[in-house]
Amino acid sequence: MARLVAVCRDGEEDYLFLARQIPLYIDDTLTMVMEFPDSVLDFDSYQISSSQMKQFIEHHSMLKQQDLNMALMVMSREVFNALSQSVPCVGCRRSVERLFSQLTDSGYFALEPLTVGSSGVLSVTRACITDPRKLYTLFYVHGSKLNNVIDSIPKSKKNKRCQLHSLDTHKPKPLGGSWMDVWELMSQDCRDEVVLIDSSSLLETLETYLRKHRFCTDCKNKVLRAYNILVGDLDSSKEKGYCAALYEGLRCCPHERHIHVCCETDFIAHLLGRAEPEFAGGYERREKHAKTIDIAQEEVLTCLGIHLYERLHRIWQKLRAEEQTWQMLFYLGIDALRKSFEMAVEKVQGISRLEQLCEELSEEERAKELKQEKKRQKRKNRRKNKCGFEQEVEEEKDKSLDEGSSESVDSGCKSCGSGEESAGSVEVIITSQSSACTCPTASILHSPKTKKALLPHSNGSDCGYCSSMEGSETGSREGSDVACTEGMCSHDETGEFSCIHRCSEEKEEDAVDSCVECWANSEDSTKGKNKKKKK
Repeated sequence: MARLVAVCRDGEEDYLFLARQIPLYIDDTLTMVMEFPDSVLDFDSYQISSSQMKQFIEHHSMLKQQDLNMALMVMSREVFNALSQSVPCVGCRRSVERLFSQLTDSGYFALEPLTVGSSGVLSVTRACITDPRKLYTLFYVHGSKLNNVIDSIPKSKKNKRCQLHSLDTHKPKPLGGSWMDVWELMSQDCRDEVVLIDSSSLLETLETYLRKHRFCTDCKNKVLRAYNILVGDLDSSKEKGYCAALYEGLRCCPHERHIHVCCETDFIAHLLGRAEPEFAGGYERREKHAKTIDIAQEEVLTCLGIHLYERLHRIWQKLRAEEQTWQMLFYLGIDALRKSFEMAVEKVQGISRLEQLCEELSEEERAKELKQEKKRQKRKNRRKNKCGFEQEVEEEKDKSLDEGSSESVDSGCKSCGSGEESAGSVEVIITSQSSACTCPTASILHSPKTKKALLPHSNGSDCGYCSSMEGSETGSREGSDVACTEGMCSHDETGEFSCIHRCSEEKEEDAVDSCVECWANSEDSTKGKNKKKKK
């Protein structure tokens, strides 16, 4: 935090301000010298990334000396444009503009290592321009604090003003640590000047105090007599009831019309302790009395504490506001110089940071699109594989069904050795007793009804029903009884088998067994007989 190091008694024009010092106006009679810490000049105490420093040195070496000097020069309008965009408080913006104009006119080195020329041009000292490490620390270590400084300032929700520039700040507040904070930041010379009280100013405070608490005429006269004794207008020895111990630590100068107060911290704290009830609100508009001169002396000491506290509070407010203004101007100037330097480097490189940013964003978008495309392709492949698998399953089912149908319809009897069947042709072969027929007619003959009919004569015979593509053979005698029972055969009573189609003797040229027709005719005739029986 800034410190108060001296007092401008003969005016600021005659005072020689050093680096990082500016005048601080307290009131019409008091101007102090404010000095800012030189921690910004300590470049070696910060840890810097070696890779970033190497890149910055490369950029620094890319610029010629003339181009570098031009790049590190910023006009006041650029600083004010950045100020209006980043600082919402009107009081802060006006204070920054006022300080910049003051430095332009006076030529003070208050912003070192930044400099402000007479034409309003902001630049950097020669030592920083030639040293890349110092320039990097200034731009990227100290310059990064701008947003933190602005965000840390408390603001009002109503008008966006900060607390130091709001109207409530000018009202004295209850005693706290503010007076002690500012007291510790003062040099001994400044402390002596603060406790030097002007008699006329103290009288104004005293009259305000008497009106506030409605002192009667006699009590008011007593308090005024006690004040006159303090300033040396009355002889204290002639006043009855006067207590000299109460005015201990106070010394008046009648010719210069001011009062010297002891600048010891304990004594100041004692005086301010007397004034504390006034700011706490405990004695607001309360009627008071001072019947004796010693009570009147105590009232004078209370007014002296009020006057001293108001003065310390004003100094604290001015110090905080000026320090905040200096920080804003300093960090805004660094930010403007950094942007100017980067623009000069980008101009040499032929590519702007905006283009780089756009390229990075486009690369990210392309990467996202590629990732999404991969996901879509993966889902498509998964769906395709699933559909292919279902199609294969269906094809296998269809194939199995086709194979089953071809085996049952198109192919002949495997055990019989029959070949393929021509379109619409069926052959019946009568195999030997030892052969096992697997054709559909055989399954019919092996049904329960058929078995009952074949029990007496079966003995493993083929029943005379087996088809073959090559022709039909005469069925066995043992299985002919089944055909007789079903009405399929027309043999005579003697047991001689006689087929009306003479299938045992002749074969049709189209390889269709005529006995199959006999089988169909026998079924029709049997159904007709059954219907007649039911009737």
